[in-house]
Amino acid sequence: MKHKRILTAGSTIAALALAAVATPVIANHAWSTYHWSTPDGVVRVPVVDTTSGTWPARVKLASDDWNRSANIQSAYTRGTANQKRCPQVSGTIQVCATAYGRTGWLGIASITLSGGHIASGTTKLNDTYFTQAQYNTESWKQLVTCQEIGHDYGLGHQDEDFNTDTTNSCMDYTSQPAGNEHPDQHDYDQLALIYAHLDGAAAAATSTANKGKPLGIDTGDSPAEWGRVVGRDAAGRPNEYVRNVNGYTVITHVTWAPDAKVPPGRLD
Repeated sequence: MKHKRILTAGSTIAALALAAVATPVIANHAWSTYHWSTPDGVVRVPVVDTTSGTWPARVKLASDDWNRSANIQSAYTRGTANQKRCPQVSGTIQVCATAYGRTGWLGIASITLSGGHIASGTTKLNDTYFTQAQYNTESWKQLVTCQEIGHDYGLGHQDEDFNTDTTNSCMDYTSQPAGNEHPDQHDYDQLALIYAHLDGAAAAATSTANKGKPLGIDTGDSPAEWGRVVGRDAAGRPNEYVRNVNGYTVITHVTWAPDAKVPPGRLD
């Protein structure tokens, strides 16, 4: 049985009042301090979809969902189909889907950092699991697509316990994905908090000048390629890794299948 946040009449009025405040204060799930450089609080990096089959409709829906935020205006574009390696390209979020093998993960999001800002992002979706009966559902596929792209904008998880389902957000670990296929208001509130920080024109100009530049960085498909462990989920499994490549810091967030057995790794 799913347990969601329940709003009483009084709490509904309070929630609406909070939503009207210029700077929301109810969200607390930023992914560290990671954010794109923007002089006006609006992220305009394109979502470049290299998937095929039935995936493009899901990627487009997730992109549209995130664009409902006043802080996101990302054009959805089609890229070169079936880029399994999903290389990092400056000023873009690249989305890829293929059978990556029995890696244990459903999806991964990776970002590169330069000068304190996100320089590029990628989302990888693992069809090895999404063709299995347990995960071959629209709810699972949409949740993971939405969640990984959300990470690429700088969002963390609202909850990391697969045994609970306390939100209606795709930024939630849960074994019951139905009802968690899209962002919720807390996600939009968190984006508003993240992008209340404005960067100067010089930083924005540097970001624009490098847009579309291949960075020569491939995230890889296994912990051995992701670097050292810097975070764990509620089950104690490593789910965040960092390494340095070509002058960039590469951060990878992993959505493991709920029943995946993951080597513990070393937390640095």
